Amino acid sequence: MSLGKSKEFFVFGSITVLSVLLIGLLLMQIGTSNAADKCFGKSVDRVITGSHKKVTVGAREVVRVEGNGITVVGKAFTRICAGDGPQTIFAGKGWSFTDGGPGNDRIHPAKGDATVYGGPGDDQIETEKGNKLEVHGGPGDDKIRTGKGNLIKIDGDEGDDRISLNAKTTKGIVDGGLGNDRIEGSQANDKLYGGPKKNPKNLPDRDVINGLGGNDSIYDYSGNGNRLLGYTGSDKIYSLGNAVSELHGGNGSDFLYSNGGRTSGGVLEKLFGEQGNDRLLGNQPNSYGPAYFDGGEGDDWIYGTSKGDTMIYNSGIKTVYGYGGDDLFVTTARGQGKFHGGDGRDTISFAAHTPSGRSGSITGVEVNLRAGTSLGYSGYKFDGIEDVIGSAFDDEIIGAPGVDNDIEAGLGDDYIVGQNGDNIDGGLGQNDCSGGRQVNCNENSPGDPGSGNSQVDITKGGLLIVMGSRSADDISIGYNGGADRFEVTDPGGAIPSGLCKRNSSQKSEIDCPVDPNNLNGMLVYGDDGADSIKLGNSIPDILTTTINGGRGKNSIQGGPSKDFISTDPGSAGSTINGGDGLDVLYAQDDISITGGPDTDIFRVVDPCLGADLEGDGGTDSVVFAGAERGVKASLAGGYAEWNGSGCSGARTQIANDIEKLEGTESNDWLIVGKRSKAQDGKSVIFGRGGIDTLDAKNGTADTVTTGSGGHSNKVIADKIDNVIWGYGLAGH
Repeated sequence: MSLGKSKEFFVFGSITVLSVLLIGLLLMQIGTSNAADKCFGKSVDRVITGSHKKVTVGAREVVRVEGNGITVVGKAFTRICAGDGPQTIFAGKGWSFTDGGPGNDRIHPAKGDATVYGGPGDDQIETEKGNKLEVHGGPGDDKIRTGKGNLIKIDGDEGDDRISLNAKTTKGIVDGGLGNDRIEGSQANDKLYGGPKKNPKNLPDRDVINGLGGNDSIYDYSGNGNRLLGYTGSDKIYSLGNAVSELHGGNGSDFLYSNGGRTSGGVLEKLFGEQGNDRLLGNQPNSYGPAYFDGGEGDDWIYGTSKGDTMIYNSGIKTVYGYGGDDLFVTTARGQGKFHGGDGRDTISFAAHTPSGRSGSITGVEVNLRAGTSLGYSGYKFDGIEDVIGSAFDDEIIGAPGVDNDIEAGLGDDYIVGQNGDNIDGGLGQNDCSGGRQVNCNENSPGDPGSGNSQVDITKGGLLIVMGSRSADDISIGYNGGADRFEVTDPGGAIPSGLCKRNSSQKSEIDCPVDPNNLNGMLVYGDDGADSIKLGNSIPDILTTTINGGRGKNSIQGGPSKDFISTDPGSAGSTINGGDGLDVLYAQDDISITGGPDTDIFRVVDPCLGADLEGDGGTDSVVFAGAERGVKASLAGGYAEWNGSGCSGARTQIANDIEKLEGTESNDWLIVGKRSKAQDGKSVIFGRGGIDTLDAKNGTADTVTTGSGGHSNKVIADKIDNVIWGYGLAGH
């Protein structure tokens, strides 16, 4: 080709000389050390060479470091760019610019705005307070910790990064990049990304993200075993793409988004709403597989995937949509529920039910598939559900004509009315069956294994059932992850059934095998007698348990699991300790309840039973929803009673380490009063229904949510209090 005097740009392949010049200029302007005479777009004043020495850089000086193991101490407004080798850089105050370059660097900008590039290598970057802080870790396993800032942007890039925002950050945006990252947000409203939307090379990408406080948005798109934790606030958590994650909403009304997923080892994506009125939305586009849903405490809406999901329902007012696939709904028959099975062959299981104790009611559940109703502790409505699993008590189950139902009555003496085409299994007990194809029914019923002993049972459904005897039991339950089994100990001699077997060397131990990907709950019922029930620390923390000590002076110890613990009336003198995890603890008599170190809910429907409630760490609530009339309760006063009439006997005692009160559907009087040093976080009162008096005036910042009465409620508050007229996020 001729170079001549052509006015056209020279072309090499498809790249023009102008393109090359523009790329070079761009690299100089973005601030990395690609151009030897530039550092973040400014001309280099001097080049520091040598090794293992300390150099001070003047104010506004622009330097390049071309040595090894050099410590650079900058003054105000410095620009420092380093080459190969590990360096330690202390950038000065003001708006500083630092590029560590390749190597395992330590970079510490002083107070002020800062832009930091770690470059390739395992870098440690720690900033001070600044209005705007921007940090790029670069490839490698980086540790990044920021000071307080109004706007903080962090890009971890590839590698196993550890990123922490200062708790007082106003706004944080973090992208961990590909790799096994751990990210902690601030107390503000952060946006936290585990990595990019695409992972074409299928690089390892297993993230743990904790939003901490604020209303956070958390995203992950790839990798197995991600843990996405909202913690407090009203969070939005997304596990999309081909990610298979655990999503934990934490405390607050949260929105959890998922397109499902199952690993090659059978582990399902799991969504836990936990405390608050949550939305669990598994119906996102591009379904990647089934999922496991547990709304936890609160009034939740749950939307399944197009595959066969497992949905756990323990309490609250819930609406559940199975959508496609063969779904399994596991319930306690508590709360007010609506179930929509959708396409596929769906099953509702009442295996976690315990007796309501109502006069004239059966101990089990009444299920009418024809009418689409059930009645246990409370009533449910459902449609599109073909199959039913009964409780461990005495059930009444009616099939639906024109539909081939599978009915498994389970333990107890059951009454079953089937239709043509139904498959009926009466289970243990003395069962009365009609219609359909029958096993374990009528004269072929197995009968009662013996009320003098406790009973331990598990099926392929993955829900452990431990039924105490009518005398004092001593029951301990653990989980052996190495052997994939529950281990139940009862020195009184429990009887195994289902898949459970007596341990050949430990005669008091019964082993119950369970698929670790199918841990669908646990029911323990003490029945009569002064029972001791203890869950070991080996119980998985994702498991939801239902424990009822029954009548008698019981001692119940929860585990790290999500425990719903109660006793029956006639259990005065009992003690309950929720242990670790978010627990829901019911005061059914004059008993003592300790929540444990995490956030717990105390449910009280009669404030005049004389129960004693103690939080013992975490942000704890006393909830009176379901009480037959309004209550008066005071956090500072430490009591609860009927509003207007008090108690003829002992009031409920509320310890000074409990932070929240939630009222009834009637007219309540809820009082915060003087704060205690034992309380964690802000005090919160929520009126719920009725026309309430809500008193938060105490000189500290509290939150008041009125509920349905809106401005008709009487609110006594400080100017610094957050008053929500209506339901706010509590209505979601």
